[in-house]
Amino acid sequence: MMHKKMKQLAVAVGLAFTAFALPFRAHAADDFPSKPLKMYVGFSAGSATDIVGRVVAEGLAKRLGQPVVVENKVGAGGSIAAQQTARSSADGYTLLTVSSAIAVNPAVYKSAGEVLPQLEPVALIGYLPTVLMASNKMPVNTVQEFVDYVKKNPGTVNFGSSGIGGSTHMAMEAFGMTTGIQLTHIPYKGNGQASAALLGNQIDAMMETILLAVPVVTSERAKGLAISGEKRSPLIPNVPTFAEAGVPEYNRSLFFGVMAPAGTPPALVERLNKEINAVLAEPSVQERLIQTGGLTLASKSAADFKKTLEEEVALWKEVAKGAGIEPQ
Repeated sequence: MMHKKMKQLAVAVGLAFTAFALPFRAHAADDFPSKPLKMYVGFSAGSATDIVGRVVAEGLAKRLGQPVVVENKVGAGGSIAAQQTARSSADGYTLLTVSSAIAVNPAVYKSAGEVLPQLEPVALIGYLPTVLMASNKMPVNTVQEFVDYVKKNPGTVNFGSSGIGGSTHMAMEAFGMTTGIQLTHIPYKGNGQASAALLGNQIDAMMETILLAVPVVTSERAKGLAISGEKRSPLIPNVPTFAEAGVPEYNRSLFFGVMAPAGTPPALVERLNKEINAVLAEPSVQERLIQTGGLTLASKSAADFKKTLEEEVALWKEVAKGAGIEPQ
């Protein structure tokens, strides 16, 4: 009899707790945010990811009424910041600004493949075009001339990148696979060193983000052969798209987005997605991101971003396989 009464008491307590917890959780979501948020960036200050992250963080802070503190956690192609985010509480107060590196890294680092499922896609910010550039010493002025030259001179044409497995390295590998050419890869410690090598005619070509390619191309210190995206950029209007240049199959732009620790309540993910998309709709934000970095803005749901991410991960694993890159 006593056992039966204890069991009934336990059930009653459980029901009472559930009745209390459900409105409490809903109330907590309604009150979000009640304190400052943190946004990790896996790349150095001044990088494209950092610039995009800070613009979004600033706009998000205004809409939420709480500071959004940006913290750079540099290293391993953004993986250190991703790991830090994954270890954080899934309460909506920790965010991560990501670039295409988050999709490229699983093809290069085993640890990156392990941490990705621990992150929740929140919002896709937009796409950043990449520009195929050739050094001024190269006797080519178009993509087709570049491809023909490489085929006629096998094993002699090289390209630089920010490092093995980096986004610009993989973008160039994808271009090579698309056009059927083979180039020798020369990795550098960062895009800055690779760009300097291109300007010094020490390398023949490289794939660069529009953010860093514009000053080089406009000053004619290197040749802009083609740009990814659906249309030309007003920042370098004389550079044709890859489709216009005769390679419509290649259209690899880098993407930027925001993620959170896995397990973040769906209501908070939806709220953050809504607020970030509202930030991106502001004319002043669009002006800063488009004119400063040439970003093509997106406005998609968290589910759309998740689908994009899955497609990108699969694509870069295929590119890495074709380039003979094994996850380390």
